[in-house]
Amino acid sequence: MNCKLQNKVCTNLVLRTAQKGPFEGQRFFGCNDYPMCTNIIPLNFDKETMNEKQYKIARAFGLFLGSTSFFYASYGVVYFNLREPAFLDYLLSSDSIVSKRYEEIGVTGAKIYDELFHHLFLIPTFEIKNYLINNFPETYINLYKKGPIYTLFGKVEDYEKFVVDENIILSYKDIESYDG
Repeated sequence: MNCKLQNKVCTNLVLRTAQKGPFEGQRFFGCNDYPMCTNIIPLNFDKETMNEKQYKIARAFGLFLGSTSFFYASYGVVYFNLREPAFLDYLLSSDSIVSKRYEEIGVTGAKIYDELFHHLFLIPTFEIKNYLINNFPETYINLYKKGPIYTLFGKVEDYEKFVVDENIILSYKDIESYDG
């Protein structure tokens, strides 16, 4: 199965480190079926080169985690603009993730808890979903076992069929105007 070409969620990724070439020493998720499947998720993020957009996403992410006042605004920024799994890994590896009862330490050492996983899993990209599924397999497996999940968009019974009402957060799509 070539997950990347079929645009499918791949649950067969393993954490690897590049052994040679320009990315030598950098971590990535690569499909266990390589070379039949070439799906990879780079995980290298250098915080020293963080750009203004990433800084705003990081700030919104922090507000999303710790505030009820900015919940829709901060989640809207994250939902529409967070597209880099390496950056998400950096955010989830930071001290902003406070221990919760159902925390999972991922394969990369990043941390997540159920409610955060559920909201990040709604981000509409295969790269983010693949990162979450393969880095936090226990939380992913439990996603459907616990019954309906309540998010800020309402009750989610099936993530494959659930459609986010983007109108609720659409006004926070433009990161350039976000000053959180």
